[in-house]
Amino acid sequence: MLTEVTERALALTRARHLLLVGGVACEWRLQEMLQTMCRARGAELCPVDDRYCIDNGAMIAQAGWEMLRAGQVTELSQSGITQRYRTDEVEVTWRD
Repeated sequence: MLTEVTERALALTRARHLLLVGGVACEWRLQEMLQTMCRARGAELCPVDDRYCIDNGAMIAQAGWEMLRAGQVTELSQSGITQRYRTDEVEVTWRD
């Protein structure tokens, strides 16, 4: 399904490069399927190195910014570091 949707996006945008990032980029089978699709469309697949595929730093920073703007602050003594922090598990209190 991801390959099909991506192929449609490439066709619509007429892009010649496909940048694959995030946790999904670690999935070798998906990379294979996207590589096959890109070759068929004359595009180049550009997967990010595995070392950088699990870092969602920008999404984490945005979630933190939205929390701060809403007045949701965590005391330093109550905070911690989670390497594989999932932004979809954050309780959203800054939207209606």
